[in-house]
Amino acid sequence: MIQPEGNSLVRPGFSRQAGARVCRACGAIVTAIVSFAMPAHAQTMFQWPDTSAHVSHYANMEDCLAADDRVKRSVVRREELTVWHDTIPINPRAALDPEPAEVAKTASQCAARFVEPNVDIRDFAPALTLFLAAGRDSDATALVARRVAAPARNARDRGIVVDSAVEIYLNARPARLDAAENLLLHRARSSTDRVERLKTYATLLISTRAAGDTVRSRRAAQWIVSIADSLTLADRQSDAFERLADGNGGQLYIYDALDELTGFRTRMDSLKKSTMAYATLERANWSRATGERPEALQIPIGVKAAPLSAEHWYPASAGSSPRPTPGHPALILFLEHTSCIGSASTSDAHPTAECVSRMAELRRIAERFPSLEIDIVMSTHGQFMYLSPPSPENEATLIRDWVDAHHVPGAVLGVTTTQFWRLPAPDDRRIDKETPNLTRYSFGKSWRVGSGSMFLVDSEGIIADAWRLREEELGQFIEVLLNREHREK
Repeated sequence: MIQPEGNSLVRPGFSRQAGARVCRACGAIVTAIVSFAMPAHAQTMFQWPDTSAHVSHYANMEDCLAADDRVKRSVVRREELTVWHDTIPINPRAALDPEPAEVAKTASQCAARFVEPNVDIRDFAPALTLFLAAGRDSDATALVARRVAAPARNARDRGIVVDSAVEIYLNARPARLDAAENLLLHRARSSTDRVERLKTYATLLISTRAAGDTVRSRRAAQWIVSIADSLTLADRQSDAFERLADGNGGQLYIYDALDELTGFRTRMDSLKKSTMAYATLERANWSRATGERPEALQIPIGVKAAPLSAEHWYPASAGSSPRPTPGHPALILFLEHTSCIGSASTSDAHPTAECVSRMAELRRIAERFPSLEIDIVMSTHGQFMYLSPPSPENEATLIRDWVDAHHVPGAVLGVTTTQFWRLPAPDDRRIDKETPNLTRYSFGKSWRVGSGSMFLVDSEGIIADAWRLREEELGQFIEVLLNREHREK
């Protein structure tokens, strides 16, 4: 029972004196806590140190380029996580798009301390790359002029300098087509070597067409045709002429230029009539380019497509009828998993960007044209990445799983068991023999099938194109063939 005592409530057995002692103790504790919590005048709040990279303080251009590359890779990585590029057709004019703003800003800040007249010409390549990334094109032009004017041991060394500058101009974003063209034209017009001039104009044609600049590419094609008309028989029979176009001869450059001048619309109009009409047009260009008979065209357009063979078909029912299927347009893609995902002998076996891109392109085409037959041709090699050497059956299954992971709707896979022989011990390496499919689809000495080769076949089994078309052009070719099939039915 609690009884009142004055103005306070006192618990029985609890005296005023004891309460006072407790209160004094509590006051001491509170004073100590308050004293501990109050900051001393000499203390400051913790500040996180500045760990950002101040690129404007970088002392050399290599560090600047490395910083620019880091920012570029971070942008690419962010896009990989936010944009599914596999669903978007390749931009044919991507080379003319500028770099992302943050990439250009990094290059500009880092390049600010470098003054063009003070740049050592021995740093020509990194300096030119950095100036272009920073948008300092006038400094880039002055640097190239200084480097070209510098003493050189011979004309070959001076040509190497020009080649380097052109390559850097073309690899910049956006590609500096004006600057590259000016350098190439100066070289061509100052040279008396007709074969060398042909090569120079071909470089211009290939680079401008890859950038999607049709005006420049047609202009370069006209220059090629003009110089070709002036070539002597000795020029055409020279070793230099034969070495052009990766050893396939300068006639391929001339044919390519004539094809460019013919124009895509004209080629499409001929294809709408028939594949053979298109082949006749292409063969006429070849004959004009080389002086050979039209049938000597090295690209297998207008040629009968051979039937495909395989020991393992997916789905299994696909092997019960000929492929490509008679009476139906088809797209045939040759791939090798050793080229697409590496082999056990390498330290970095992984899916290559080229094959991933090609499979993504194939998936977009399959989704756009569901009635198009798609045949993927592959073969065994006695290995699959880091696994123990699999049997042909197991390897074919692994290849099927890899193809299935790319989700190409309606695609048929045919895997050939590759025959091989081995080198004598102790070497004992496996040497693969050429498969029947590779033999049947290799035409002449210059058209050999490789991983990534693609053939478009019409409903009559005639090859309409062979790995030359970009995706948007290939789509138009397929549309023509499917419409022709529909009309014929």
